[in-house]
Amino acid sequence: MNRVDLHTHTTASDGTFSPAELIAEAQRVRLDVLAICDHDSTEGIAPALTANSTGALEVIPGVEVNTDVPGGEVHVLGYFKQAPQGAMQALLARLREGRYQRAHGMADKLAALGMPIAFERVVEIAGGGSIGRPHVARAIVEAGHAATVGEAFERFIGRHGPAYVERLKLSPAEAARAIRDSGGVPVLAHPFTFDLNGTLLKSVHPEQLVPELVKAGLGGIETYYYRYPGDAIVSLLRLAEKFGLIATGGSDFHGSIKPGQGLGSVFVPWDAVERLQKALDSEG
Repeated sequence: MNRVDLHTHTTASDGTFSPAELIAEAQRVRLDVLAICDHDSTEGIAPALTANSTGALEVIPGVEVNTDVPGGEVHVLGYFKQAPQGAMQALLARLREGRYQRAHGMADKLAALGMPIAFERVVEIAGGGSIGRPHVARAIVEAGHAATVGEAFERFIGRHGPAYVERLKLSPAEAARAIRDSGGVPVLAHPFTFDLNGTLLKSVHPEQLVPELVKAGLGGIETYYYRYPGDAIVSLLRLAEKFGLIATGGSDFHGSIKPGQGLGSVFVPWDAVERLQKALDSEG
């Protein structure tokens, strides 16, 4: 029985569960430890802690920062003892503003393509949370320009789509340093992407990226993740051991927009929690 999920999202970014609903679901599936890692936002943490008033569940404050490398994206998770303040919040606010402007630019491009969506509807779908492409995709589907969110990405707002807009640029090393400077532990998120057949679809080439990020304060690699086959896990465990990094993991739970990735559906060893807690204690 899995007791740990160190990668989840709420309506503070692109999840479909409110923080309180996420806490209730974590209790339902009998998790002991839950980390909330919304994209470029920690706004879901306080309401989650309120909903967890009994303290039966250990809630670890986190964030997922989307960064860029040539030709792709790298996501960096940050874990904290308390929600970060000061410079980290200023950075997250700047990234959220960039997301808002990016979504607006996508709406403008869609209109120019003859596929208009109401930007106000994108904001409404986001519900006050950090706006992401999934919110734009849902608006595209509602407007009848695509049948599914996946199709909306493929036809319009994927990296090579005609309505794609670049994000505010931040490097993985910059994100890692910002997390570490705010008392957190930065972790390289989901280095690989696999399809249902176990075929590797995408890699951030962790063997090349990790040495650079270690210099910037990297503390872990997300090793246990959705659809990861055994050989991928073993390769990441070896890389983590080589650099003295924590092998973390989680479901990347988003609710109904990623129905296959149920909360707690990825087994994460308890050792990951103990090592993460020790690292956070040393930062504090």
